[in-house]
Amino acid sequence: MEKPKILIVDDEPVNIELLEGILSKNYQIIKAYNGIEALETVKNNFPDLVLLDIVMPDMNGYEICKQMKNNYETMSIPIIIVTVLKEKENRIEAITAGADDFIIKPIDIDILNARVESLLTTKKKYYIFSYQDSFQPAPGKKDTYRVMEDIVKNHLEMLILKLLYERPMCGYEIIKEIHSKYNVLLSLGTVYPFLYSLKKEGIVNIQFPRGDMRTKIYFATAEGRKIIEKRINEFIIIEEYILGIIKNGGLNA
Repeated sequence: MEKPKILIVDDEPVNIELLEGILSKNYQIIKAYNGIEALETVKNNFPDLVLLDIVMPDMNGYEICKQMKNNYETMSIPIIIVTVLKEKENRIEAITAGADDFIIKPIDIDILNARVESLLTTKKKYYIFSYQDSFQPAPGKKDTYRVMEDIVKNHLEMLILKLLYERPMCGYEIIKEIHSKYNVLLSLGTVYPFLYSLKKEGIVNIQFPRGDMRTKIYFATAEGRKIIEKRINEFIIIEEYILGIIKNGGLNA
């Protein structure tokens, strides 16, 4: 299983090396040494969590945090402020900027690990279906959640492909449309990585509304429409085959 990605942002390389040494065993570490680089790295890599220093020369951590939390594509990424600043006012400003947690240097390794794990777990447990809050894997079936997650993921990807086949949409519109039609609530962290992968494959491209360079509209390319048709048809065939097996009792334990 791929390790979660953590972006460490600090203008002091020694601080990044320290955090990397603590976290690299369990997480993929990506690095940025200033605010501009941090925002670009977030855009290109979509990390699962950000550890963010406050005091940096070009753009401070508060501003980075505000920009991420005010952007539909990145607002769901947890941010932990890691700083030597320890006054009450600093905490208040971090919370106001949208930070999810606040750790004071020097770092307590156990507290850092616990807070990182807690935020990543909370993010993972932001279930796609409203009823998933009560889901518990059956005893002895440790992979049940992973199987269910994969099944749900495949169905949701087909819904997104179908919407993009029908008309151009931004990520936020996709979330609203699926919630409206199917009563399914998606997180931004679910939708945007899939849209990025579609763009990378050349299935979709992006355009910007006139006068708005912040909102990305995703539309299926000519070749992408053919690929979408193929994927949806293959998915339907597989679904019908599985349903046939279930109907005939072929999956009895």
